[in-house]
Amino acid sequence: MTLIPRPQCVTPSEGTLTWTSPLRVTAAPELRDAVQVFANDLSQTVGWSVEFVDDDAHLVLSVDAERRPEGFSLDVSDAVEVRAADPSGAYYALQVLRSFTPAASVTPGSELTEWTLPRMHVVDSPAFAWRGVHLDVARHFFSVDDVIRFIDLISLHRLNHLHLHLNDDQGWRVELPSWPRLTEVGAWRRSSPVGHERDGVDDGVPHGGFYTAADIERLRTHATSRFVTLVPEIDLPGHAQAVIAAYPEHGVTDEPVEVWTRWGISDNVLQVSEGTVSFAENLVREVAALFPGSPFHIGGDECPTTQWESSPIARAVMAERGMREPRDLQGLFTERLASTLRRLGHEVIAWDEVLDASVPEGTIIAAWRDAAKGREAAERGLDVIMAPMQWVYFDWLNSADPNEPVAIAAPPAVTTLERVYEFSVVPDQLPDELRARIRGAQAQLWTEYIATREHLDYMAFPRLCAFAEVVWGTAGSFEEFRVRLTSHLERLRALGVGFRPLETEG
Repeated sequence: MTLIPRPQCVTPSEGTLTWTSPLRVTAAPELRDAVQVFANDLSQTVGWSVEFVDDDAHLVLSVDAERRPEGFSLDVSDAVEVRAADPSGAYYALQVLRSFTPAASVTPGSELTEWTLPRMHVVDSPAFAWRGVHLDVARHFFSVDDVIRFIDLISLHRLNHLHLHLNDDQGWRVELPSWPRLTEVGAWRRSSPVGHERDGVDDGVPHGGFYTAADIERLRTHATSRFVTLVPEIDLPGHAQAVIAAYPEHGVTDEPVEVWTRWGISDNVLQVSEGTVSFAENLVREVAALFPGSPFHIGGDECPTTQWESSPIARAVMAERGMREPRDLQGLFTERLASTLRRLGHEVIAWDEVLDASVPEGTIIAAWRDAAKGREAAERGLDVIMAPMQWVYFDWLNSADPNEPVAIAAPPAVTTLERVYEFSVVPDQLPDELRARIRGAQAQLWTEYIATREHLDYMAFPRLCAFAEVVWGTAGSFEEFRVRLTSHLERLRALGVGFRPLETEG
């Protein structure tokens, strides 16, 4: 079996089962949506039809409430029987079955006369509930079609959260009719760096774009059909130059600025006056309305304090609240935004810098600076998504080979495929009683140096294949994984994925 991620348990039997079209399916009502996605995929690729029947079925799907969430069992004998905990479990079981079609069958217009399945018994469920990928659409904008394609690719690997970084110094990416200058001004920059930021060379080419409410609804609908949850991020009060370019009255200096044309971290941050904190709250509330029920990431990382240190307003707020350090001012935004989002029914996520001040109860920490920050958050009674840059930042180089495309940093900032596969989701030395605080992990794709779909493919795959198996909980021997990966990459090639070839591994 070449499936990635590898199932928890596979027991092979003697013989095979052969299917032909039309495929007769019996499914519990609550599992029919998952089957319909499967049926649509078969119709669009190999032209097979699926018929729902009450008996004499080739494929029977039922609900088994005793199974773990997203789990399933799969029996292939004279027919195929799937028992799933929930619709996502059924969807994953059907992906296992689909893996036994030829790689070329994933391409629309392919032919598949017969579908041969090995007889077997599979029992599977994920070790971690949060199996996420972060995509930065602020530094470089990716179209709705590109994001939908990416949703399909991560879903293929049983990853179930897509975190969209929707704003930064270099662009704001979601239309809010109440604040039109966010997209009229904030969504566009006049130029971008060429090569590495340190080279100081610009391309002079305007860059930008944004998602309308209709775009986001289309993304949400597609993601839901693939059992992927979209997680919006609005990162404030730092990373705010694009917002300040649109509404300069909310900056500290009140001086006009442009959407930033450099990478890195701008010193321009939001003011800490009540009016500006309320402004940030309103922005987040309006974005949240486009993602009902989704977890919401409020950023909170890398917020410079230089402007606050010289601001009379900031100093007055510090004195009024008894704050000792300018960095404590960030907590005003964290507390207000988190409170607002929770009232609206959203779980709240923040980068681990918020640990440097008081953290609102219930905030989920995305631990990115290192694994120790994840351990610290768990010890402070907070749930954690592990995202340590040393292991799962895929904007880092694939290897130390000087021929690698330009990336965020030079060696030793390298994340090889093998290193990803060695990643441990649970931090070292975390007491057993705190392990339940680790919800899972997330790989990050920051896009300062990823401007095209082809380059995104190269940086994401096959490292995301390794990450998917790690966070599913079935990573074992890297050499055995690499053998399966070689076959799996043929399927990705048929899907048109421009992955980094294994033979160039440095």
